[in-house]
Amino acid sequence: MAKKEANKKNTIPEPNTIIKDLEPQVINIEDIVTPKEKVIIRNELVKNKIPPAIGNLIQVEGLVLKEVSELNIKLNTSGSQIEQIIAIQEHIFKNWHYIFDPVTGKDTWRSAEATLSLKYKGQYSGDCDDFAILMASIARQIGLRSRMVGGFDGESGHAFAEFLVPVNLSSNKWLFGTDYRTDNSGKWVSLDWFKGKSHDKYTNNIIIYEDI
Repeated sequence: MAKKEANKKNTIPEPNTIIKDLEPQVINIEDIVTPKEKVIIRNELVKNKIPPAIGNLIQVEGLVLKEVSELNIKLNTSGSQIEQIIAIQEHIFKNWHYIFDPVTGKDTWRSAEATLSLKYKGQYSGDCDDFAILMASIARQIGLRSRMVGGFDGESGHAFAEFLVPVNLSSNKWLFGTDYRTDNSGKWVSLDWFKGKSHDKYTNNIIIYEDI
């Protein structure tokens, strides 16, 4: 399916892909790759001195560290955390192919490593929660506090990631024009693929998913 989707020139992101109060079906990398492929991935990580992934859905290290390292080099970003996360988000979204969850009676949430293991010819695939989990993972990998947010309209809704802006970086030029929310912790910048009003309508009735 990922190979088929990677041949498309573009796809249109869809909202309303997570369901309120419904336990999701969690997909980890072991559910996708074969044991042989898992050994190959592990050996490649060891070869590159990358430690195993930490976390269940939102993850750091492992394939997330590998992806972040490769993209920062490819995109020629500076050492700025803000520049890195904004540049990487834009790149991944431009190369994202939307695929609906299968009809299983449950919402499917893939771990960051599971989504990365499905990458084909530099193209990524999945729905909004897969994108959100991956972006929250990448933000954490570069040292930013992050989380996934479910914004609901009735029983169904849309997922997006957001990261907390460090106080000393609040005036960073890369934050200009970004969508954000504030709470007691500070300013949370959206990593959603929807912008402006299309994003704001999902910020009224929310559930925070931080420890997933």
